Order: sequence, then structure tokens, then C-alpha cells
Amino acid sequence: MDAQLYDTVIVGGGPAGLNGALYLGRSRRRVLLIDSGDARNMAAGVMHNVLTNDGATIADFRARSRAQLTAYDVTFRDDEVVSAESDGDHVVVTTKESGTFRARTLLYAAGVRSVLPPVPGLADLWGSSVFECPYCHAWEVRERSYAVYGGTVPSECLASTLTVWSDDITYLTDRRELPQDERDRLTAAGVPVRTEGVSELKPHPEGVEVVFEDGRSTAYGALFLHLDIEPRVDPLRPWLQAPDLESVQTDDRGRTSLPRLYVAGDLGRNMQQAAMAAASGGLAAMAINADLIREDRPGSLPEPPPPTPAR
Repeated sequence: MDAQLYDTVIVGGGPAGLNGALYLGRSRRRVLLIDSGDARNMAAGVMHNVLTNDGATIADFRARSRAQLTAYDVTFRDDEVVSAESDGDHVVVTTKESGTFRARTLLYAAGVRSVLPPVPGLADLWGSSVFECPYCHAWEVRERSYAVYGGTVPSECLASTLTVWSDDITYLTDRRELPQDERDRLTAAGVPVRTEGVSELKPHPEGVEVVFEDGRSTAYGALFLHLDIEPRVDPLRPWLQAPDLESVQTDDRGRTSLPRLYVAGDLGRNMQQAAMAAASGGLAAMAINADLIREDRPGSLPEPPPPTPAR
């Protein structure tokens, strides 16, 4: 076990964890950031909608962020956290290779995992011609033809949103009959529907070739879809009894109902975007710093507002 007691261990080295480390480092806190390197958006390769970093590669953004953090008392471990649990006034974090660490608080920013539907060929095209977020990727494929796949997760609102970037959008579904409200929204957006069912995706010079269950195929400039997600919270079991961290978050600064556990990034109550994740990391770091001051100097700061229910 590392004999050093950290003020905060941060799990996750994306925008939320890195910005949290920056705020805490500049607050003269001793910080350990542990990152597995398995980022949700790594397949896309680049990030967008972050001022001064629009189009920056994810690897470069992370490397530059770490370089800036060397000015502060921030230590990095490239490792996987296997467990994190409360131990009185501390939190104990155990990693796969680096051992066990103790901290006064834990900022959990490990994010979520996208669950790709089991359509043959989709995983190979994910991040190159198959996307989820229009704000992250539609500009690069603007004015092309789009397919929007409404498979296990209905995506008619995504289809309507994409009309900003293209006038040629087709909604694909494996369901022979759509609910009337879903069909009405597609009709209002001027988006036609194909119900043949999708059997396979293939690479195509134009973007992606969709092979339908009846054997016919059509090429599109890009395919968009909504995905199911899995919260990456397994290391918190059994400390965390809830299905996710959003359900136990008690305020918009990342506090949770579990003492000394804070949340930031895609696991919390924010839009799943890099800029919002970074902002949530800063907010959580300020909450951590304030709570540690209250602990060290009782009565020096007013108590935080009462918990608000999860949305």
C-alpha cells in the first residue's frame, strides 16, 4: 500500500478528471489521477466543441493536459482501478498493477461505456462513418446523405436534429410498425422511413453501405444512431448499491450520498460532451476543496446546500 495519503484520488483521465486535477492541484491539494486509457470516445480520435481544442486529437489533448499538470502536486498512474471503498475517514482504492492507495476523498470520473448493437460490421465503422453525436461529428459529413438507425434505441429525435446538417435523411428500423408519436415526428421532419430491417454494414467510398434483410443495399454518407450505455461503476461495488452514480448525486457540484465520493463527467448530471464534462470536473473539485476546508477548520465555511433529488 502507498504510505502517502492523498487529498483526492481521481479515477478517469478524460476532460472531467483532468480538469478536476487542475482545480485541485492549483488548490494545493495532493492528487493522484488513475486512468485506464479506455476512453469512450477514443474510436473517434478527435474532440470537438472545446475552445482552442476543436479538432485536437484525444491523445494530444491528454498529453498536453498532463504536461500542464506537472506544475502541481498531481501524480499519474496508468492503471485500472479494481475496487474503491470507504474506510472511516478515508477511501481505499486498489488498482490492478500499482497497488492500493488511500485518500481523503474520491472523485470518480470513469465515464460510461457505449453498447453497440449487434449489427455485423458496425463496430468496425464506429467513429469513422458511424456516429452517435451530431454536434461532435455531423459537420465533417455535412450535406451528405444520412441513415439514422432506430434499432433497440429509438432515434427519431436524432433524425430531426440532423436536418440542420443534411436535407437527405432516411430513418431505418427493424420494427415493421412504429409507434404513432415516433412516426409523426419523422413525418414533421420530412424524414422517410425504411422498415426492411438492417442485416449488415459495410465500408463504402461514400461512407457506409447498409445491407437490408431482403438483400438489397444502399450507400449513405454516414449513419447515426443512439446507443445504450453502461455506467462504469463496477469498482465501486458493493459500496455503491445504486445502479449508477447519477441516482446518488445530491447536488450539481458532484457530491453524492456516499461520504467522500464525488462524481464528474458522463456519470453525473450533465450532458455527455467534453466541455460539459470538464466543467463538471471543475465544479466537483471546488466542492471537494471546500468540504476538506470544512473538515480541517470547522465553522470556517457555511455548510453546503441540502441535497437535491436526482432528476
